[in-house]
Amino acid sequence: MLPPRHFPSRRALTFWFVGLSLLALAACARLADARNVFAGEHVELVATDSHYYVRFAHLQQAAFPRFSPFDPYINAPTGASIIWPPLHTWLVALFLRLGPEAPERAAAWVDPVLSLCGLGLLSLLVRRWRGEAVALGMLALLALVPAAVEAGALGNADHHVHEPFLAALCALLLGQALKTRGVALGAVTGAVLGLAPLLTTSGFVLLPGLAASLPVAAWLQRERVGAGVGRVGLALGLGTAGVLALGVVLFGEPRSLAYHGLTAFAPLLALGLLCGASGLALLLERRRGGWLVLGLAMPCAVPLLPELSRAWRHLRLGDPLLAVVMESTPLWKDPEFAGQLLGPVLVLLPVGLVAASARAWTERDASAAPLVLGTLSLGAAALLQARFSQPLMGYAALCVAVGWEGLLRGAAPRVRRVSAAALGLAGLPLLAGAVPHPRQPDASPIGRVRSTMEWLREHTPEPSPPWDAGVRPAWSIIAPYDMGHLLVLWAERPAVATPFSQVPVHQEANARASAVLGATSEEESYALARESSARYLLLTPMDEVLGRPEVKLSETLAFWLREHAGLATGAWAASTRFRLVHDSAESRRQHPELPHARVFEVVPGAELRGRCAPGASVTAALELETGRGGTLRYEPHATASREGGFSLRVAYPTDRDTRESDVLARGAYRVQCEGGGGTARVSERAVREGQAVDVEA
Repeated sequence: MLPPRHFPSRRALTFWFVGLSLLALAACARLADARNVFAGEHVELVATDSHYYVRFAHLQQAAFPRFSPFDPYINAPTGASIIWPPLHTWLVALFLRLGPEAPERAAAWVDPVLSLCGLGLLSLLVRRWRGEAVALGMLALLALVPAAVEAGALGNADHHVHEPFLAALCALLLGQALKTRGVALGAVTGAVLGLAPLLTTSGFVLLPGLAASLPVAAWLQRERVGAGVGRVGLALGLGTAGVLALGVVLFGEPRSLAYHGLTAFAPLLALGLLCGASGLALLLERRRGGWLVLGLAMPCAVPLLPELSRAWRHLRLGDPLLAVVMESTPLWKDPEFAGQLLGPVLVLLPVGLVAASARAWTERDASAAPLVLGTLSLGAAALLQARFSQPLMGYAALCVAVGWEGLLRGAAPRVRRVSAAALGLAGLPLLAGAVPHPRQPDASPIGRVRSTMEWLREHTPEPSPPWDAGVRPAWSIIAPYDMGHLLVLWAERPAVATPFSQVPVHQEANARASAVLGATSEEESYALARESSARYLLLTPMDEVLGRPEVKLSETLAFWLREHAGLATGAWAASTRFRLVHDSAESRRQHPELPHARVFEVVPGAELRGRCAPGASVTAALELETGRGGTLRYEPHATASREGGFSLRVAYPTDRDTRESDVLARGAYRVQCEGGGGTARVSERAVREGQAVDVEA
């Protein structure tokens, strides 16, 4: 006789149908921009951190199984150690290994795949511990709310994709550990929390909210017998610090206390916060060892005070780059931007917070403490910088689902049905994000510089093997900071300024580049460019000079070179130190007659020598033709000495057989002055080495 078959219940079938439907919507939302990401022959990754991840992953492939964070092409000429997380970098490297013939196309799939896998696994875990309604509610929010979608969108290879899932997972694990007083589960939670900084640079921001939940949970259940919250907290702290310490030894700098990388700061912060919170929990539970644990927390926390102060300044936009990028926008200053990121969560979250807090109070439910405290801590951080809205979404989605489920569970059936319908209607606008986006011919903000980057790679000499991190480059390129990641990937040339910030080496390099671009005299800019070993300047659209808001852009060298090609205009004489070598094929949107980008070579300039009447005005005229088919008239000036001799510096050669420039002279220099003058032919070597050239009468 055959055994009876067991079929899933109607409730289970409903869960799987709705859950898979939500996962399908999540996939549609994350792949909605496919027409613009896979546009033509190129892949348009999300600008511009994803582009650097492609290079960084390539470097790690060459170094594997070691992790080598140093890149000589960043912040040239010194190079820099990149603080990005090793485990995520290896994940990107794995995707590139699966598609080596098209690395950018392979990188485009990193975050969508990780995001969908995280959504599915997290939903199953929430279902087991919190029930089907909470799992589906959380899944709906993480599937469609823009802040969560953008973190895992097609074309994105950045580490922020992990933040919503890590936040929700840590809150869920710790909540279950506090509910069951599971010391082992507390240690597991610590291990996951310790892995967070190895997956995302913002992993440490999860610590304060989780630490604050320990004394709150102890106070809520102070009459309960058995293993205490303090012991769970100690297991959490030791697990976190242990995994972090191992990560620092394997991948980081154990002797450093800098907050922004894998340093001793991370395990010490975990010990300081979690031991301090565990000590308070032990005292609230009236258990022995509370003062001892608090005492152990103090020596861990005190050495971190200077770094915590610096982190607070950066949170308040004390870094010049943080002050201008969109992801640092304080949400309290821009409610419209907050609405675009968080959508209905802005309305649902306050109610969910109050409901979850009330449930924790009335039911003495310690498992809700990590949700509430985590949401409050990251909510405050997101008000100061929008970048924290992504980890906030992990806490918020779970908190909203738990809070609203508690509200509706005790309501009458009709109220539940009406409320469910209202919540569904509130979420309808989010479905628009799952509709495929239309093809936009000029959607990419960086696509217009790709051809210029390729020109640099093909027409400039290699400063060093571009994929060998052990060789320092002989020269570098100065450009606006947002071009840095594209220079090292597309052009395969070292950059001085980059979108990296907060770390002193990044700040110093960005300041050096700003000093060159924001200079108000050519000689000052030339000297500063030489100090940074810069051989080329790349000029693209700028709103202001980074870190110098007081400088008027129209008075800077960058504006003059880009707008006037270094020719004589207004207060600026014709350039003798910066030689235009390339105008991009792409034009400006509002001025199609002008190139979008320009490349200049930094040169000493050749020295024309001759004789004229004493004190005479000397002009050297040269006709130039550009790769776009335009014509430029280059006319530097000088004044003869009392003896009649003159020396006139020029930036352009008259050679035409060169592949390093597509701005070429149409003839020789024609030197005009009273009592003299003549012609001069100038070699490319003379311009680059500052040689003297005699004017032929």
